[in-house]
Amino acid sequence: MQIIVLCTYNGEKYLREQIQSLLTQDYSGEFLLLLSDDGSTDGTREILQKTKEECGEKVFLYDKGEVSGSAWKHFLMILSALANQTIPNFPYEKMEYIFLSDQDDLCFPDKISALTEALREAEKRYGKSCPLLCHSDMEVIDEKGEKIADSYFRYQKMPWKKDSFSNLLIQNHVTGAAIGINQSLLSYLKKRPDFVYMHDQWIALLAAAFGHIVVLPKALYAYRQHGNNVLGAKKGSAIKELEDRLGKSAKERAESDKRAEEGYFALFRQGREFRRLYGEELSEADRSVLDAFLSLERVSRIQQIKTMLQYKIYPLPFYRAIGAMLFLPKGEGERG
Repeated sequence: MQIIVLCTYNGEKYLREQIQSLLTQDYSGEFLLLLSDDGSTDGTREILQKTKEECGEKVFLYDKGEVSGSAWKHFLMILSALANQTIPNFPYEKMEYIFLSDQDDLCFPDKISALTEALREAEKRYGKSCPLLCHSDMEVIDEKGEKIADSYFRYQKMPWKKDSFSNLLIQNHVTGAAIGINQSLLSYLKKRPDFVYMHDQWIALLAAAFGHIVVLPKALYAYRQHGNNVLGAKKGSAIKELEDRLGKSAKERAESDKRAEEGYFALFRQGREFRRLYGEELSEADRSVLDAFLSLERVSRIQQIKTMLQYKIYPLPFYRAIGAMLFLPKGEGERG
């Protein structure tokens, strides 16, 4: 049985359409839609309850008894509960693969079947004991459902072929709603971190460090770009990104630099948490990479650049790497 985890929070606007896209998958096997809400105050909970009443055993409602307050906490809380088998009356004995879904996107009919096939082929190649993550490309649509781009990978110029641990520490290209994982990777999610920047990046780091990442360069769902997205999808272009920066006022550039700095500090904090929870299990090579990444917070600009180049800890394409080397927060010794 495939488990589809849909976490919601005040998502009434697009939720019915998303649930329908999940319930009408062309997957020929058995699947269960696990629905969990995180303190909604609109009509979300009523929609979930009605879905359960209409669909019966195809839907499992999980009241986790507390409000997490963020997407990463919510998803990792559910995944930890699945890994530790602490959800009452859940059919663990039937569970095969786990897929994530966001409340405002739109799944294509072959999403689960395509990801399932990819995971099964990967397990034939690497073995079921190998932690595996499979993720796909996606279309980008606007609030009304109108297509913005055929490919999120191309639209954002994401380095989807790069799945190294070093790259994923500083740049995430694995999107939560595109993820499918096997039970071996799920077992690494028994531990609940105190802080994560993005849950999808955290899961991708685990797969890169302890197993393998498989990519399907095919759009299997539509990512909805709207005003409530935390990060959103922006068109990737060296010229456009340079024009955006040069076109800003001094105040706007300062605010943009501050947001970028806060993002890097969050990545460092996430890296420290990864080191705390999994440092002893990492290979010597990956532990050296992680320690090198964490050192960027303390060293001078010149040493930052040397370390990033030596350990290949930089975002891609390379113009973004140059930007990171120039605008990474200064080490403690250089801060004024």
